[in-house]
Amino acid sequence: IASNRKTSHLKGNLLISCVAILASILVWSQMKQEAPQLASSDDSSYTATDFQNELQQSLEQDPNQSDLWFKLGGVYMQKGEFDAAFTCYDYAIRLDPQAPSGLYAAKASALYYLSSQAMSDDVKVLLNQSMELDPNDRTALMLIATDHFISMRYQQAIDAWTQILDSNQKGIDPV
Repeated sequence: IASNRKTSHLKGNLLISCVAILASILVWSQMKQEAPQLASSDDSSYTATDFQNELQQSLEQDPNQSDLWFKLGGVYMQKGEFDAAFTCYDYAIRLDPQAPSGLYAAKASALYYLSSQAMSDDVKVLLNQSMELDPNDRTALMLIATDHFISMRYQQAIDAWTQILDSNQKGIDPV
C-alpha cells in the first residue's frame, strides 16, 4: 500500500488487504480446535502409595506371604524408609525357610542405609549369607561395590562390578 500512492490503487490494495485479513481470521476460526486432552486412565494415576496400600491390605488378610513382605520392603526402600524396609525384609526371611540370596542382600542394603552407609558387622553377616547362597548375587555385589567406591577402595569396587558383569546374568548389559 505504501509503495503505491495513487488513490485509485490505494483503495483497491486496502480492500484486498482487508479481505485477506478477514479471510485469514475466518479460516483460523474454522480450524481452531480445543487442545487435545490426555486420556486419563486408571494406570497413569497409580502410584507407589497405591501399591503400598494394596500390599498392606493383602498382608492384613494373610500376613504369611513372604513375597509380599519383600515387595513392601522394596516400596519402603524407594521411599527412603529404611527401618520399615528392614522390618519387611526380616519378616520375609522368617517366613521363607529357603529364602533366596536376594532377600538377605535386600535386608543388608536396608541396614546399610539405616546405619548411614556403614558396613557394620551385621551388614557383613547378611551379605555373607547372601553370597553363600549365590556368589554372584547382583544386589549384594552392588552394595559391596558401592561401599568400596564410597570408601575410595576403587580397585575392590571395580572387582565387584567386574564380577557382576562376568556373571552373565540376565538383564546386565556390559556395554
